[in-house]
Amino acid sequence: MDRAKVMPMLKGVLVLAVIALCSGLLLGAFNILTYVDPLQSTLDGFREDSGAAGEFTMLLDEDTAVEGSEGVIKYYAVSTDDYHAFLASGKSSYGEVQLYIYIKDAQIYKIVLGDFNDDFAPNLNNGTFFKQFYGIDLSKLDVSDVDAVANATNSSNAAKKAVDAVVQYYNTNVAGGENNG
Repeated sequence: MDRAKVMPMLKGVLVLAVIALCSGLLLGAFNILTYVDPLQSTLDGFREDSGAAGEFTMLLDEDTAVEGSEGVIKYYAVSTDDYHAFLASGKSSYGEVQLYIYIKDAQIYKIVLGDFNDDFAPNLNNGTFFKQFYGIDLSKLDVSDVDAVANATNSSNAAKKAVDAVVQYYNTNVAGGENNG
């Protein structure tokens, strides 16, 4: 090849390589500066939502099927002042419903609707559905006794599966186990 044609082509390749290197370095720096650890973000959310004064420690951070339940526990953490926080999910024929479930003294005291891909899930925030789970000793809580929300029966059943997973897990692994609260 003619040297006069090769040199401009090499300069062009070199310029593109420098641009790519600078772009990669800038993107890497931006990622480092703006990175939010999803696990720490979940722990911070648990603390904020629960009202706990203590710090939370994550005990489960992967999807965990619970024997005897159709729901799944995604996260479970306990605080130094003995609040228990769960992210659990249940499925309906319309999609998945995730709930943040908070327990103190072996009773659910707060449930917050999390992510969902079920169009009827927002109806669960009707003011009465979640309250049916509150203040009952978990060793006596039977989720099948909870009334479904009108126009959201499938979503209600998915939510009940999530709560049932938490109740079953808590009664088996926490109340009867080393994390007894």
